[in-house]
Amino acid sequence: MSDQVILGISNTHHYRFTLVDLTETAKEPMFLHSLNKEMSVFLSKTMMGALFLAEMTKNQQKVSIQWKDDSNKQALAYSDRYGKMKSVAYSASHEEGDIRNEFILGQGIMKVIRWDFDSDTYQSYTNLVEDTFEVNFIKYLTESEQIKAIVGMEVYPFDFPGNDFSAKGLFFEALPDAPEESFKYLISKIQPLVKKEAFWALSIDDMLTSLQTEIGSELEVLSKESPEFLCDCSRHKVADIIASLGKQEADSIIDEFGKIEITCEFCRTAYQFDSFDVEKFFNQ
Repeated sequence: MSDQVILGISNTHHYRFTLVDLTETAKEPMFLHSLNKEMSVFLSKTMMGALFLAEMTKNQQKVSIQWKDDSNKQALAYSDRYGKMKSVAYSASHEEGDIRNEFILGQGIMKVIRWDFDSDTYQSYTNLVEDTFEVNFIKYLTESEQIKAIVGMEVYPFDFPGNDFSAKGLFFEALPDAPEESFKYLISKIQPLVKKEAFWALSIDDMLTSLQTEIGSELEVLSKESPEFLCDCSRHKVADIIASLGKQEADSIIDEFGKIEITCEFCRTAYQFDSFDVEKFFNQ
């Protein structure tokens, strides 16, 4: 079953919403990078966060979220508004005596970058606090975007009793004309709902129905997309990296190893270049 993103609006409350089932998309980097249970959860939520931010854009921007905490856990995820994504994460272990829950972030930095081909890059960040990814994501939205939002995420790793892997989330973003009463009302209805395991066991369409029932008004669906893990690396891009080294450095690597090999951080594709390749693109 393929993943899905539902985009829509609550005309009653003046909120935009996103519902996502990212289960299959999140599995790709999890297996590619042999992530443990903890980082599988963190990276899945980071990917959902990047997708939610990309859905907020009004044009063809791409968005990345990168964070690293004081235990050296780190994750990086890219997404466009259509759910074309790539991501990577690196695990770390708590020091002996650290009593924090394994799904709690430590102190550190969360950085968000937005860019497209026609505008300057925009960067913003927030300091991580020792809490869940969702709390830190809301902290970023409040401090850097100055918007009111409601976020729910649930990731069941493979060893969760009685469950296969699952990654789903919801995001409600206040539009400029949304009254404070709408935020109070929606959060009073949505927060209890996202705490129920039965809600996350539903299909994404049934999640939408459940939300409408809970808030007592219709949620208008504007579009549906199919997210996927899609790395944009290429041999041409890697050749540009080698060119940036300079011919002398490239030749010295060839002399020592007989080839230059660069492996994509995201999809693990290995690109190899021999002396003929290097000579050709430096002559060009």
